[in-house]
Amino acid sequence: MRYIPSTEEQLKEMLREIGVSSFEELIDSIPKEVRLKGKLDLPAALSEQELEEEIGGIAQKNADFYNLKPLIGAGAYRHLVPEAERALLQREEFWTCYTPYQPELSQGTLQSIFEFQSYISRLTKMEVVVPSIFDCASAAAEGVLMSLRLTHRRKIIVSSLLHPHFKEAIRTYIEPHDIKIVEIPFHEGMTDIEKIKQAVDEDTSAILIQSPNFFGSIENITEISELAHQKKAMLIQVIAEGMSLALLKSPGEMGVDIVVGSTQSFGLDLNFGGPYNAFLATKKEFIRQIPGRIIGETVDRQGRRVFVMTFRAREQDIRREKATSNMCTNHNLNVIASNIYLSLMGTEGLYQCALLNTKNAHYLEEQLLKTGNFEKIYQYPYFNEFLIGYRGDIENLNMTLLEHKFIPPLAIQSFYPDKELENALLFAVTEVFTKDELDKIVRILSK
Repeated sequence: MRYIPSTEEQLKEMLREIGVSSFEELIDSIPKEVRLKGKLDLPAALSEQELEEEIGGIAQKNADFYNLKPLIGAGAYRHLVPEAERALLQREEFWTCYTPYQPELSQGTLQSIFEFQSYISRLTKMEVVVPSIFDCASAAAEGVLMSLRLTHRRKIIVSSLLHPHFKEAIRTYIEPHDIKIVEIPFHEGMTDIEKIKQAVDEDTSAILIQSPNFFGSIENITEISELAHQKKAMLIQVIAEGMSLALLKSPGEMGVDIVVGSTQSFGLDLNFGGPYNAFLATKKEFIRQIPGRIIGETVDRQGRRVFVMTFRAREQDIRREKATSNMCTNHNLNVIASNIYLSLMGTEGLYQCALLNTKNAHYLEEQLLKTGNFEKIYQYPYFNEFLIGYRGDIENLNMTLLEHKFIPPLAIQSFYPDKELENALLFAVTEVFTKDELDKIVRILSK
């Protein structure tokens, strides 16, 4: 936006409108001893071209994110976004209303959300999908509240390998309720199932497990599901890396009751941490207690296919004491972006992309271990994120990677102060890395 100064005539007109004769009269109430005496010590004015060059020079001192490849994930992952998606998102009809308040006039938007629900249903093998919750942290908290409404129990079992930010959100959500949270420790990089067996009982509402977990490990969801259902508790699976759904066994096939997950990996840039989008998927028998609303398909009076918003039990649609959620909007543009992405990728494309993720991650870990500067901490199966111990100085490693245009991995001890994790790094590797780049990382970290 260009800066256009006011003319003398405009200044006089503004002063007349205010009701003063001069600028000095306007500031008469300000004591003279605190007023600025003389002019500010500023350089001479610049022309537009000079100013643009000056600002451009300052901007070049900053790191250009698109010239950096991130080795950090921990809930936000850089994936390739097709240019076709970016072009389609520029259509004006997608930029109008951020939530379809008048469904009958928003058929295109509703159809897009309906199709996105269908994609997530296929990926999760769940029957009902709430397509838009703010982020994965709030979706996890909504899943917990939903389990409390369904079971009327007062205890939640949470894995210590649930994303730390998600745990904070859950505690915030349930603070007004008299709910007990039992946190299960981890063993060898995975949630300790023996501890779950000891903790689950008839007062347990749900067991909350992230898989892949915060360390990247793929949890034994089927076994944990059996433990939950033996006590008539629910199992909630959290999926921070949505791309894993294209490769790993689906939650529905493993007996999960509620699935919450992020769709940031499906066509959304990192966006400095948000806005993102998350979903909640569940079984049809639990549909009356879902948060938010879903899009349904029906026919109008002429028998034409139409889409409607249904199960609208948010606070803006129903009395507060009857509401299942206080969510009053959605991240509609992000839903459409993910829908376009999944449409472009297709089943095979998404599978191949997920496969490339896990191959890249395992290749990098294997090569780093060969350098002798890294060591394996735990033996566990993982998707595209792994924990590895570094035998050198982490700060020097970070500076070296940044010098070579790579964003360093996460030093895990900032979240887990265990002695054995003192020099542990959490690497995330997606399809944005070429083999040459992975080999370059290994070369610079082998010195």
